[in-house]
Amino acid sequence: MNIIVGNAWPYANGPLHLGRIAVWLPGDIIARYHRLMGDDVIFLSGTDCHGTPVTMKAKEEGITPLEAANKYHDEFKKCFSSLGFSFDVFEKTHSDYHENKVKEFILDLYNKGYIYEKEIEQTYCEACNEFLSDRYVEGKCPHCGEIVLEEQCENCSEIVEYEDLLDKRCKLCGNETIVKQTKHLFFSLSKFEKDVRRLLIRQKGWRENAQKIVKRYLDEGLRDKAVTRDFNWGVDVPLDGYEDKKIYVWIEAVMGYLTASMKVLEGTDIDWREYWQGEDSRVYFVHGKDNIPFHTVIFPAILAGLGIKNPNLRVISSEYLKLEGKNFSSVKNWAIWADYIVENYNVDEFRYYLSINSPENKDTDFTWRDFINVINRDLASNIGDFINKVIGDINNKSNSIVPNGTISKEFKNQIFDLYFDVGDYIEEGKFKSALLSILDFVRQANKDYENGDISLYEALQLVVNISNLLEPFMPKTCEKIRISLDIKEPIWSYTEKNSGTISDIDVLFDRIDRKKAIDEVKRLKEEKN
Repeated sequence: MNIIVGNAWPYANGPLHLGRIAVWLPGDIIARYHRLMGDDVIFLSGTDCHGTPVTMKAKEEGITPLEAANKYHDEFKKCFSSLGFSFDVFEKTHSDYHENKVKEFILDLYNKGYIYEKEIEQTYCEACNEFLSDRYVEGKCPHCGEIVLEEQCENCSEIVEYEDLLDKRCKLCGNETIVKQTKHLFFSLSKFEKDVRRLLIRQKGWRENAQKIVKRYLDEGLRDKAVTRDFNWGVDVPLDGYEDKKIYVWIEAVMGYLTASMKVLEGTDIDWREYWQGEDSRVYFVHGKDNIPFHTVIFPAILAGLGIKNPNLRVISSEYLKLEGKNFSSVKNWAIWADYIVENYNVDEFRYYLSINSPENKDTDFTWRDFINVINRDLASNIGDFINKVIGDINNKSNSIVPNGTISKEFKNQIFDLYFDVGDYIEEGKFKSALLSILDFVRQANKDYENGDISLYEALQLVVNISNLLEPFMPKTCEKIRISLDIKEPIWSYTEKNSGTISDIDVLFDRIDRKKAIDEVKRLKEEKN
């Protein structure tokens, strides 16, 4: 099977914190699982280099937008690598390859009549003497009346065209704005209502938040969206008369999923379109709930316009992870930064906790107290204890040689069934259920081993298969286990080791002192702006 796993692309406007990592981790879990299944996987993402968030950050730091894009792109790559993300490609939208392909897509849509010219009234600041991009306009949401600071209203989740904002003011100078006539290109989103509706009807395993938002957009009727904007940082418009404008970041950024997959397959005899619409293909989009409309309404419409129809699309749209009961905030420095995790903790422990505490269907809360309790209980006292105990017993009782024995048919079948259950859960985006299945199985096996109901040989086979089953979630830990067991590669299938030697292994998970939670919360409060 051809698999594309597309993680949302972070803006190049600041470092990554745990709240964002929690939303993207499912992509790596899914990609690793499908590789173990023997599927052909393209796990992709990249840095969203264009748009106002990047220029605003660059201005804040006293550097150019290009310098900001390069700086954070390099930081993101290092961060994801340290956290065990196994991207096949991590691109950036500010590249010749991406920009040239985007221009080709824009021309294709234009020539097909899906992009058209339109005279519109646009927000203009007389004091600044310039048309204002959406990020430089502040106003009230026309749907709920709350202040809107970005493209999507945080209060009601509606995507708001900045020209529809009420009581608009310029963020640069604070003055009221006016409207002036100007010419822009628009994408005929309204023409693809049937395609989006068909996708919703055919969907499999979409989370409730995605289904609700798509249904609301369809009920309200899809509205055409501006493709160009008055801006000086982004992809040039490949049409005459638009030399002073750029392609809107919302459309060129989502096209990054296409351009990245094309670049991976360039030079092969594989048609990139087969990964997007082939009968034996599947596409996962992994993102937070704030990105749902772009991945389930707008981008599928673009795909249909480019002739890519009926993709087998699965949407893994997470709710929000909070921190000690409050929303993560980069501005207020209420966050746990990715580099702090890498430098001070076992990364796999965080991967485990974010998976079993994943905001799959509702907001969840990261608290240091719960994190430490879960790690001590689930990993140190259960999974880690069982693995270290079995390997230690082989070293001490069997002279580090695999003991003679057989595995009962019943126990073997139970392990077989565990692969099916965990695999189904991963494909459905139910990561907590997947880990609980493994956890419960190991907990019972631990008791059976202590009671003599399963032999040392059988316990060893479970350890072997744990190194496969936990690979998508805790790859570095599983690699340590395989080194000890002298197993070369993981696979998503029952595996038995019936000969050879076993080497010693360090304690996989040290218990964390509960007092550490007090220290970490204190540090959070002290560093808060």
